[in-house]
Amino acid sequence: MAKSDTDSRSKDLELFRFLGVTDNESAIYLSLLERPRGESIDNVLTSFGLAPQDAERAVRSLADKGGISINSNRIEANPPADFLSNILREKELSLEVELKKVQEAALNLESSLDAFYWEKRMGVRPEEIIRSIKDLPSMETQTIELISKARSEIFIFAERFDWYENIRSRLREALGRGVRAEVLMLVKDNYTTKRAKELQNFGVEVRHCAEEWYPVRGTLVDDEELVFLIWATKKVGVERPVYYRPNYTKNAGLIRIFKDAFKKRWEEAKAI
Repeated sequence: MAKSDTDSRSKDLELFRFLGVTDNESAIYLSLLERPRGESIDNVLTSFGLAPQDAERAVRSLADKGGISINSNRIEANPPADFLSNILREKELSLEVELKKVQEAALNLESSLDAFYWEKRMGVRPEEIIRSIKDLPSMETQTIELISKARSEIFIFAERFDWYENIRSRLREALGRGVRAEVLMLVKDNYTTKRAKELQNFGVEVRHCAEEWYPVRGTLVDDEELVFLIWATKKVGVERPVYYRPNYTKNAGLIRIFKDAFKKRWEEAKAI
């Protein structure tokens, strides 16, 4: 082999290594390029200067990477453009996964360090005061958990209270523990009147909200934990109103705001 050919082959091997192709795989592929009709599997495994086990491993890997085709008992090199395109696609997928991991690590680290940075320099603590809840069913699950551990009082601000059946047993258990419960809702038809009467029958204080529309709904327990949602579109007359994702908080400021709003509307509400 001439020096120029040797230099070219060394450069090819170096580039293959950069792309993740092993020296054994490169040697087999480059040798097969010189054989237009390919080579028998036996000759590839025994006559290419590699130990049979190493050659077999390299052949399998080359086939997985799209570098060769195996037909009957012969192995042929696939066109370099097809082989390298396949390698590039695999690399792109691998790099996307790796980049996503790096991005997640960076975001987690930023979340951990950014608050510390600003607190030390500005006296500001940018902590999260609310935690997002995935959807309404998850909000109901969180509400059930809060009611289950209530010790003194429960305030519920609903409209039709459609999810009442899902929390009924836990609410009755709380009342049995001596917990006081107040429910503020719109009682304006047979459906909601029946619901309000049932609540009253087992000890819940219920009032009819004087306002037809208020953009917040939620459950506050013991002045300590609050689950709430805020409507993004007005519900009255809207076939499918939009709401912002529900949230959970233990922040004293947000709890105070919700309780003040609840109590104001409670005082303005009508007895059932």
